[in-house]
Amino acid sequence: MDGVKVEIETCFAANPDRVRHLAAVYQGATAGSGRRPVETTDVLRAAVVFLHATLEDLLRNLLEWKLPLAAAVHLEDVPLAGKKPRSTFTLDDLAPFRGTSVDDLIARSVLENLERSNFNDPGEVEGVLERIGLPKGLLDPYRDKLGPMMKRRHWIVHRADRNTATGRGHHAARALQQETVEVWSEALKRFGTDVLAQL
Repeated sequence: MDGVKVEIETCFAANPDRVRHLAAVYQGATAGSGRRPVETTDVLRAAVVFLHATLEDLLRNLLEWKLPLAAAVHLEDVPLAGKKPRSTFTLDDLAPFRGTSVDDLIARSVLENLERSNFNDPGEVEGVLERIGLPKGLLDPYRDKLGPMMKRRHWIVHRADRNTATGRGHHAARALQQETVEVWSEALKRFGTDVLAQL
């Protein structure tokens, strides 16, 4: 088995355990019935952010591994290392890379571009699958779980999970259930396992 694949699998396998630990912390902080305070459910919000980070880490690792050897069409949006996206370059831009093979320069450019990348919706996940030579349909069984997880993470990170509903009985942040986070976590685990099995 490819050593890079083993490394990606090992990293991906460890991350769900970290989410489970956050869920255990949440469980230990809850007592009684009724809706939990925002400060307590913030542990679950942290778990959602970490789930999304796990997905992005998997996608970046797969692209770093497979994209340098992909067809040229999949590289058209990757700028030369040190250049802005879709910018032109001349020989003076290449001069610093003298002695570097084209393969190494492509790999370096891919890695640098991935440092600025993010994946915020299922369509972008499908794009990654296509770029690494896998059918985008691999996402289909998990779209209804991973799509809402990605959307919720965006709301948590960019809006502090603010509850837009106002009035008596409404909390400052939107409700979030442990069961929901666990369902999202399981879907992500299965999706990653399915993808890695195809490589």
